[in-house]
Amino acid sequence: MDITKVIALGLIGTIFSVLLKKENPQIAMLTAAATGILIFLLLCSPLGELISLLRETAEQAGVGEGYFSIVLKVIGIAYLTQFGAQLCADAGESAVAAKIELAGKVLMMAAAAPVLTGLLETVIGLV
Repeated sequence: MDITKVIALGLIGTIFSVLLKKENPQIAMLTAAATGILIFLLLCSPLGELISLLRETAEQAGVGEGYFSIVLKVIGIAYLTQFGAQLCADAGESAVAAKIELAGKVLMMAAAAPVLTGLLETVIGLV
């Protein structure tokens, strides 16, 4: 994965979006959204490799699969939340973007709850 591909795709999408904005704002917004989705798809392969590397490292360190999965879920929710909120903000829907961010925060807390309760149980057991 080469960053120049991402930059080139981003610049081309931005140029098309800017050129279309005056004539057809709806198509300009869709062009910007499609560009963002294409960039995200370009990142899927390197992201998969990174997750594999992190999984191997966690196994070597003796970190439980449950905790590792929870961390990955929280990170995934954070990235997808930011991506969705930015798309809405770019489309001029800042109120919807704020609600997506709130939902992401709540879902991250829900996903991390088992880790938090495990930590609290450990602390209570020490007292």
